[in-house]
Amino acid sequence: MEIQNIRYPLSEGSTASESSFVVNALGLLAASALVCVCFRCGMKQPVDLFMTFVVLLLAFTVGLETLFFPRRCAILQHKVRRRLSWRRVAFREAALIVTLAAIGLAYWAIPAFSDKPMLKHYYPFLKLLIPIVLCLSLPYFCLMDKIDVEEEDAMCRVGRALLTFKKTMSRFEFANYVRSWIIKAFWLSLMQPAVVERMRVFMYYHWEKLQGSPVEVYLMASTICYAIDLAYASTGYIFNIKLFNAQTRTAEPSLLGWVVALMCYWPFWGVLLMPYFFNYEMPSHWFNVMFSIGSPAWWAWAGIIILLELLYALSSVSAGIRFSNLTYRGLWNTGPYRLTKHPAYVFKCLSWWFISAPLFVGGGINGARCALMLFAANVLYYLRARTEERHLSHYPEYVVYAMEMNEKSIFRWVARLLPFLRYSPPAKSDLMFNVEELRWNLPRASSPH
Repeated sequence: MEIQNIRYPLSEGSTASESSFVVNALGLLAASALVCVCFRCGMKQPVDLFMTFVVLLLAFTVGLETLFFPRRCAILQHKVRRRLSWRRVAFREAALIVTLAAIGLAYWAIPAFSDKPMLKHYYPFLKLLIPIVLCLSLPYFCLMDKIDVEEEDAMCRVGRALLTFKKTMSRFEFANYVRSWIIKAFWLSLMQPAVVERMRVFMYYHWEKLQGSPVEVYLMASTICYAIDLAYASTGYIFNIKLFNAQTRTAEPSLLGWVVALMCYWPFWGVLLMPYFFNYEMPSHWFNVMFSIGSPAWWAWAGIIILLELLYALSSVSAGIRFSNLTYRGLWNTGPYRLTKHPAYVFKCLSWWFISAPLFVGGGINGARCALMLFAANVLYYLRARTEERHLSHYPEYVVYAMEMNEKSIFRWVARLLPFLRYSPPAKSDLMFNVEELRWNLPRASSPH
């Protein structure tokens, strides 16, 4: 099967990742090191450090792609040259302003977004980010109007509808535009404060506490793993733009997909599940139910948990600046995605079972209840994986990748025992939308044959 991607053709029988795990990992290391230098040189505000980090991460990622993977580098793929249209630029600018105003109104009107303790770092970040976005939007729209493959993208058509009061796009395309911005606004408000809090932990942590304290070593290693995940998640939502081929192509269109995803995050997780579930950030001294702290068995158990959490975090590194929930922003199959289709879900859920093991051993009836609710959480993540597969199966390159993983995944033996876990491409009649309708003025890709 030969698949034609928007950027470049894929070789027969293979899938080409649009994100390089090695580049993303090197970018993460370099950006983190320079942020540490900035902190040592006097930059003490967490929001400033966070903004410095995401800008450096983007710069290193794009720079390394340009040097070592020019065929993957999105900037080098923009070869169109057309006359600048100030009319199209005005449409895009109008759509951006109205969209940002609508998000601001939603933040103001919805009580959950007035939670000052949780969002204390988010609104100062927005006050810094929004003026930068508005200042850079005009030159950015001018550049993209000249070099983008699409003469008019969804934002342009939304702006045209706003300024001309004419129908310029299909209902599905408009809904896809709205869903994409809701995803960005919701998840950025979760990820950014969380990663800033972890940066504060690193800024003021007394590193001498790690000496002779197995519990502190475990907790710090776990904190680093989740900080890596949150750092790339935040960067992905901020730089969801076309210049880097990191734009949202489609957002999850099904209600079930949205429900099962939102159930896994604040405020729904804390209200609906956490009181009846377990705290996966519980102190590691709970392990002394099974092992004495610092014993070889204790270190082995803690090491397994950290390894699983690290694989979970590296799944986000694989996505790079294209990380996002509920969207398709290109295919990536590097890093942990070479092991299984859904490494973030699989390794996170496995880590929870190891973390909760002491409750099962010494918790009696509460331990049994914890096991039952943990199983329910696993079912929730299974539904997330299935709804994602249904969405991503609209893209031929993902179908090729998913079929390959039926034979190459490290968990393929589980799928042989439980056949419902194997991936099966949906029939054309089962697809929820036609991808080509969203590329109406792009050069047509060759059909699979």
